[in-house]
Amino acid sequence: MKKKLLFAICLIAGIVTISGCSSSNRSEASKETLNVIGWSEYVPEDVISNFESENNVTVNYTTFSDPDEMLAKVQSSAEGTYDMVLAPGMYVQTFKSLDMLEKLDQAALTNIDNLDDASRNQAYDPEGEYSVPYLGTVIAIAANTDLVSEEFTSYSQLLDEKYKDSIVTVEDARAIVGIALMQAGYDINDTSDEGLAAAGKYLASLKPNIKIFDGTSPKTSLINGEVSVGLIYGGEIALAMDADPAIKVYYPKENIYFAYDAFMELKGAKNSKNVEKFINYILEPEVSSEISLQFPYYNPNTKAVDLLPDEYKENKAKMIPEDVFKRSETVLDVGDATEKVDAVWSEFKN
Repeated sequence: MKKKLLFAICLIAGIVTISGCSSSNRSEASKETLNVIGWSEYVPEDVISNFESENNVTVNYTTFSDPDEMLAKVQSSAEGTYDMVLAPGMYVQTFKSLDMLEKLDQAALTNIDNLDDASRNQAYDPEGEYSVPYLGTVIAIAANTDLVSEEFTSYSQLLDEKYKDSIVTVEDARAIVGIALMQAGYDINDTSDEGLAAAGKYLASLKPNIKIFDGTSPKTSLINGEVSVGLIYGGEIALAMDADPAIKVYYPKENIYFAYDAFMELKGAKNSKNVEKFINYILEPEVSSEISLQFPYYNPNTKAVDLLPDEYKENKAKMIPEDVFKRSETVLDVGDATEKVDAVWSEFKN
């Protein structure tokens, strides 16, 4: 009897186990996917995991820290490898010229009206057919006031020899060359020989003062005291200020770099419906406001901003002042002249 009872128990346990495994396997097999390539340290992991749970979708998120690296990855991958990209808005023009973008289904993007009109009418995509803005950023000057006594009102101050080997800058060719152009009085998208020569001259003078190129987490070297000054993205400055109140943000009197990062659907996307689901999820006010709390870049989602605390809205690294917006410039695709910009950047970096 004992043997028969033991056999029955084992048989039932085996059936339950097999049934459970079979159910689990079916569940995993039925899961859909979404393949994204986007900036590192930009979309909170809990936001992605919550989206996965709510939609039974596995998100494969590939990161980059340099837009040139992103473009090279996408171009060298087979069509359909990535469903969507989260990249600077100017890449709408780049990808369109390469015939690598799909038009978005506007009717399916039910949360798009949460965005302000200005963010949806950018020169690189005036009809908003190919992109949806995520967050925006400036590049400003950050300084640790425990180590630096002066306030920064001009990019020219970064050339002072007292800052030798003490500056961190982002690894973004168009942005940094653009800043060099603006400080010399040229448009951020100028590709004339004279303009780029002036930009190159500024960067050559700045070069001895650059200690670190960091496109992933430039705030880290500021926080740990490895550098005293940064020419970095506004959200990174905001996070550095949260970590160390001695770090301050400064907006130079010259024009300022500003750009939106945007979601785009790549041609041949195998999971187009999940692209729409993901964008809609990101645009939900509660989700978008939580993103801002973790990554405090400029948020064009007006309903999300309404949910943010007053201390957030009063922080001029997190909420860019209106006068800064008025003198901001956005980079656009400059076609074949990109090679000339890249040459200036390579000379500076190498």
